[in-house]
Amino acid sequence: MRQVMNRTVKYFAALAGIAAFLSSAVSCTEMQPLEMQVDGAVKDYDAVRAFKATAHPLSVTWLSSWRADGAMDTYLSALPDSLDMVIVESGYSELSHAQETDLGSVRGTKGTKVIISVDFATMASEYDEAVLQAEMDGEDKAFEAASKDDPDGEPTDEEIEAAVAEEMKKVETEYAARFASATDNAVAAAGRYGYDGILLKADELPDEFFRSGVSSAVEKFSVAAGLLLLEGNIEYFLSSLDRFDYLISTVSAQDRLSAYQEEYDRLSRNDNFDPAKYLVYISLEDSDYATPYPDVISSRPLTDPKYKTLALWNPSGGDPAGGLALRGTASDASDGYGILRKTIQYLQLK
Repeated sequence: MRQVMNRTVKYFAALAGIAAFLSSAVSCTEMQPLEMQVDGAVKDYDAVRAFKATAHPLSVTWLSSWRADGAMDTYLSALPDSLDMVIVESGYSELSHAQETDLGSVRGTKGTKVIISVDFATMASEYDEAVLQAEMDGEDKAFEAASKDDPDGEPTDEEIEAAVAEEMKKVETEYAARFASATDNAVAAAGRYGYDGILLKADELPDEFFRSGVSSAVEKFSVAAGLLLLEGNIEYFLSSLDRFDYLISTVSAQDRLSAYQEEYDRLSRNDNFDPAKYLVYISLEDSDYATPYPDVISSRPLTDPKYKTLALWNPSGGDPAGGLALRGTASDASDGYGILRKTIQYLQLK
């Protein structure tokens, strides 16, 4: 009986010892977690920067909202390492610490050029509306003045023109200030943060006053340090193409490959046109980019998507274009990001 009790006591003592050991092990694990480090593939950024310094077709994209606020689609550094140039459309005037770190990473580590955009296209649309309103206000005031002493009185054409001219002076004063502000702010931001250049966006030049404002901006941008790019309707600027380092036409049709050849041929007639500055453009927002161009001549069924065909395209009867600008990319999660990576790979095959 005593032997049985001794064995029972030893059994429970052993269990208690095991429980104490396990409790100690769990406690130790909770207090001091095991750290495991898994090294990812080492990226050779020296090679990336060296390649970008060579002559090759450029890859360019836009970032519409740069905030570096935790969401991947707000970071420059979320874009492909092999991207040559990114155009920032907003959020570049006053940078947070996170943005400055992001900027330093893509420019210094990856060698990606960061360009800031000045949007005169939207300003032109607003200017058109302001001019129309000035014409209506001027005419109303002319009729009001004519009927002040005579209820049936009507203004002469000269009186209407004079009243409209007075209203137009107000519009021109406002927009002269807006031109100066937009231009000076961009030049100041480029100098403050060391951006690689400025892009001027212009789809139309409504009248002589507006053309003069844009011309003054070109003058100021061209003497500022860095690159100068043009986005929009290139044919408005044929007399000053030599001022720009790169040209991105966004007004031609994107549903035919021949439309790019036609535009290239028109621009080539200008003595100031340099094909190496011309960046063909495709938008993932405005075109059915995943389908083939219908006007490609081939003995086999057409399967290549537009972005691949355009990346590999060379104009007929002229020097190659300088590269490709693709709009409509945002983050790792977006389809556009993958398309951008593929497009860059195709460009590098040329």
